[in-house]
Amino acid sequence: MKKKIISKQQFSKNKNLWIKTFSKNKKLKKISRKMYIESDKHNYSYFFSWQGETILQTPEDIITLQEIISKYKPEVIIEVGVAWGGTMLFYDSISKQNSIKKIIGIDIYIPDKLKKRIIKKAKNNNIYLYEEDSTNMKFFEKLKAKIKNNKGILIHLDSNHTKKHVLNELNIYSKLCKKNDIIIVGDTIIEHIPKQKHRAREWSKGNNPKNALDVFLKKNKDFKIDKEICNKQMFTNNPQGYIRKT
Repeated sequence: MKKKIISKQQFSKNKNLWIKTFSKNKKLKKISRKMYIESDKHNYSYFFSWQGETILQTPEDIITLQEIISKYKPEVIIEVGVAWGGTMLFYDSISKQNSIKKIIGIDIYIPDKLKKRIIKKAKNNNIYLYEEDSTNMKFFEKLKAKIKNNKGILIHLDSNHTKKHVLNELNIYSKLCKKNDIIIVGDTIIEHIPKQKHRAREWSKGNNPKNALDVFLKKNKDFKIDKEICNKQMFTNNPQGYIRKT
């Protein structure tokens, strides 16, 4: 006798209810935040890789990226802040089944050896790496021309995390967005954790991506925090940092 299971429609309804109650669980959020603070002392988000290249994201954020891409089918992905290149290869790995046509990485410094490794490991000829200042308007105009014929965009801002720099990036790169396009404002978690003494940076509480995002959203009412994404996250670098143009 075959075992009966509930329909996908019923399961989706159940899941939405679970997410709703989960997102309101203050005790769980408090525990999660404590876990993040302690794990960050050991550089937890630096542990994971894709095809041998460090990815600098939590596993939860990687799954979230896959869900966003699967749902919205962007033809262009722009990552500002390439670092070790793992996410470039992640996007490449899922590009064919999700119609990703251009994967663009921007950083002020990309070592030649890293460029060669990424290009060699990539399965598809759709990765473009630019060693540029992300806020340079001459470069931005070239970038805009490069993607003008593509539909759908996912932008991940994950470079310099000072409020001033991120706000500048938001004001610039949001111009590329059309309805349902997503911008990920990386490392909004900085606002919620103590200053990282183990990893000295310019940014800290009061001077970080979350502060920039708050200013941007007040002035740009056509962008909203995507609650469908954010409400189900527990161990993320980017709490409330996923915004969508409406």
